[in-house]
Amino acid sequence: MNTRDYLVELGEAAMRQNGYGGFSYADLAKQAGIRKASIHHHFPAKADLGLAVLDKYADRLVTALNDIKATSRTGAQALQACITLYRLASDDGDTMCLCSALAADRTILTEPMKQMLDRANRKVIAWLETVLLQGRQDRSIVVPGLPANDAVAVLAQLQGAQLLAKASGDVALFDTALSSIQSRMSRS
Repeated sequence: MNTRDYLVELGEAAMRQNGYGGFSYADLAKQAGIRKASIHHHFPAKADLGLAVLDKYADRLVTALNDIKATSRTGAQALQACITLYRLASDDGDTMCLCSALAADRTILTEPMKQMLDRANRKVIAWLETVLLQGRQDRSIVVPGLPANDAVAVLAQLQGAQLLAKASGDVALFDTALSSIQSRMSRS
């Protein structure tokens, strides 16, 4: 792995655990065993690193969600796999998915980072809407309202559940927060 990619990986881990405002180039330099100047060579400003991290993360997330949809027989299976993906991202309440972590720090993000974060969230919402539509059609998910609105609510619950788990250090709160969604899914 080259230095740039390694810094993106370290940056993502730092942001997922401590938020965008919770780490510095000095932290990354120490962890990577390099000088801060080397980081600035690859990413002149912290926002440049943030954009690179978010871009790579969003691509990876969309790929994972598309893989889930392609391998799921029902909407409920796809939604359950998505819930599992977000639960695993919480790392037993120690971290959050990058979008959740950055949402908490939105006020200190640059405008390009805010726009990329919004695009990433909208892609997840669009994916959730297709899964909810599929679940309604195959009768594996009860979708009482408009799937577009429910998709926003599901993403809010996923991200909020991660926040609760991180704040308490208890991943069981994640499970409790998602139980209302899971109760709408058939077990088949």
